[in-house]
Amino acid sequence: MYGIRNFHQKRFEFCKRLIKEYYVAHNNMFDYEQFYDFITSRDEAMQERYQKLCIDLIDECEDYTNLLCSIDHIYNQMVAFLLKDRNGKCRYDDEPFKVNHVDGYNGFLQYLSEISKSHIVNVHTLNHDMLFESFNHSGYINGNMSDGFDEYGSEYYGKLLHDKRTYHCRLERYTGRYNTSIRLYKLHGSIDYVPFYRRDEYGFIKPEKYVKIKWGMGAGDIMKGRKSKIGYDLSPFEYHADFLTGTTSKIQRYNEPLLFRKLFKRFKNNLRKADMLIIIGYGCKDVGINEMIKEYFDYQNKPIFIIDKYAGEEVEKFSDSVHAKLHKVDIENINTSIFV
Repeated sequence: MYGIRNFHQKRFEFCKRLIKEYYVAHNNMFDYEQFYDFITSRDEAMQERYQKLCIDLIDECEDYTNLLCSIDHIYNQMVAFLLKDRNGKCRYDDEPFKVNHVDGYNGFLQYLSEISKSHIVNVHTLNHDMLFESFNHSGYINGNMSDGFDEYGSEYYGKLLHDKRTYHCRLERYTGRYNTSIRLYKLHGSIDYVPFYRRDEYGFIKPEKYVKIKWGMGAGDIMKGRKSKIGYDLSPFEYHADFLTGTTSKIQRYNEPLLFRKLFKRFKNNLRKADMLIIIGYGCKDVGINEMIKEYFDYQNKPIFIIDKYAGEEVEKFSDSVHAKLHKVDIENINTSIFV
């Protein structure tokens, strides 16, 4: 077990070995969401070919099952690290304000800007990165976007190390407050969403609130100010950015009360009230999302438009099932004429 010194390193090494063997077992094909189901369902993963991978990692304190059950958080951190665009970015808050041009998105943002002047626009995304938030710093949206997180009055802080100095920065926490005409709901979480945990009077560790960490902060650097005395309460253990993955595993988390149940309740209510539904860049492979659209949006009497330049079989099948108008165009070329 050379080079493996602690709890996390052992699981990181095991996770890497699993990924490699899974890739070979599935004809050199890998889907990060399907792999998450693989490690959480524990069916195929119990095969002997996988158990052989960790013989040198097991000691008298744990067996293969324990090791397998404890790597989902490690895998989530790996996925978060790899969620980057073609330029290697997943955050965009270091970019300058874009006055009237955003490469590749001008048509979409122009339409969004125009329709938000007369309508509430509820944007529901399954992406974990922060590209859409970056549009808030453009002339098209210009700060007219809210996401349910609020910094004002927050008791939550994060440690930020800069130039060998440590600062306590106030963090946004989820309040469910949406007060702009463009409203963003990240249904599967985000790379900057982290749950803050507290130990109650009985010694149980419970999640208390989702907060948004800032660039340069670790997920374990979160603290909460005390109301009645000086000082801070720290989260009992280091955690990581929380977002949903897995083709079926994530559906089981849709009812978690701290955040995701609230987001999906909003999603369903927004579908009920919507006059029109526009779907952009969605592969239509999430069974839970598909069922919610069919159940809560009145597609028999209200229009659905799907924008997907490279729409595949799944998209076309779903489009037919909800009587949608499918436009195989780039979002750069979106304009009001296609939504009639």
